Amino acid sequence: MIHIMQTSGDLIITFIRIIAGVIIFPYGMQKLFGWFDDLGGGVGIKASLRSFQEKKIPLFIAWLVILGQSIGSIMLLIGLAGRVAAFFNFLIFSGALAVHFSEGWSMNWTGKKQGEGIEYFIMLLALLLVVILKGSGGLSVDYWLFSQ
Repeated sequence: MIHIMQTSGDLIITFIRIIAGVIIFPYGMQKLFGWFDDLGGGVGIKASLRSFQEKKIPLFIAWLVILGQSIGSIMLLIGLAGRVAAFFNFLIFSGALAVHFSEGWSMNWTGKKQGEGIEYFIMLLALLLVVILKGSGGLSVDYWLFSQ
């Protein structure tokens, strides 16, 4: 069995991990600190928890999503326990995919349809799956600590 933090020095995996972290980072910071208002979020912790409550999502799960996206994205960016961070974000964004599934495939590029579709989530899940399977890659804390 592969140690959960063991990884190769592969720079392509590094690139994929960092891109996944960059994509997820604003989601977490919007929910936790209210940052990135211009990206359509920026609500902060109280409004995020209220939004989850309105959707009938238990408080415990809401906190897991907020912490998973905020702390998990930073873990992905630096490559610390990348598989763990990718796994939990895979679960989170699988839930997002399920929520948006009825909105069709494509994003709302023209503003003419309701919702955003799932193409974005499919792409992000694919990136996260690579990190789950391959680890953090080079230029990561995992590689620095556990390479042989």
